[in-house]
Amino acid sequence: MKHLTKYITQQNQFASFFPTSRTFDVKKLTPEDKQHLLDKIEGDLSPENLCCDGELRGAKLQTKARMLNGAKAELEAMGFKVTPFVY
Repeated sequence: MKHLTKYITQQNQFASFFPTSRTFDVKKLTPEDKQHLLDKIEGDLSPENLCCDGELRGAKLQTKARMLNGAKAELEAMGFKVTPFVY
């Protein structure tokens, strides 16, 4: 779970700036936490977010995509899938 652990660490660091933000413990994830993280990863994988609106390229982009896809795969291995967005 190295990708998921790295992703959660990044999310918790960002959340530390906002006292009301949700933080996660990789060893104590509830089903709601897992679904929230999976939905957030899916958003982070959108083309605009993944490449930071064109600012991220090359090896750094590949590293970011590998980490996000790895974290997503680790969550999906736990039995969670992306919930389709309904308009």
